[in-house]
Amino acid sequence: MVILVLKVLNALLMAYLLLLSVRIVLTWFHGMIYSKAFHYLAAVTEPYLALFYKLKFLRRGIFDFTPIAAILVIVVILDMLSALIYTGKLTLGYVLAAMVTALWSGASFILLLFLVIGSIRIFIIAFRRGSDSPSLKVFDIMIQPMVAFVMRIVKLGRRAGYTQYLLLTVGFLLVFWLLGRFLVSELVSLFQSLPV
Repeated sequence: MVILVLKVLNALLMAYLLLLSVRIVLTWFHGMIYSKAFHYLAAVTEPYLALFYKLKFLRRGIFDFTPIAAILVIVVILDMLSALIYTGKLTLGYVLAAMVTALWSGASFILLLFLVIGSIRIFIIAFRRGSDSPSLKVFDIMIQPMVAFVMRIVKLGRRAGYTQYLLLTVGFLLVFWLLGRFLVSELVSLFQSLPV
């Protein structure tokens, strides 16, 4: 009976995660937010998302990571439910592993986002195709906080320009992403091996 309840709860959370994901994707298309379908999705998902809107640190400049945090919490709960369904127990090590995995998923997404944006910007600089285009300002606005952070930490000298710091930023992002993948994998293995 308990397994059946857990499976139903798991299915409901999966369905809710799907609704939440569809709602997030629909916000990317301006006209969709005025449709009836979006109105119904918002009515179902907004109370849950509102819990995360209170966390101001999830919103930085033009970026709003609130939906990512909301999805990751559901993913952690789903991982714990799966452990209960398939093993019949839930250890502290498994909970810690699920939390670390979810946190890394969010951080990895952000690192890869900036890595892709920086790489596209470098490609455009290298081939000088439309490098003065107004649409490129969006890439510069998005990557600028990362480049400014690297400029504060690493001093290349007065002759170093934006391109050098952009290259260095993309290099750091790649190293942090690779190092993070390795460290999180080791940490998750360690947590999952805990007997409690």
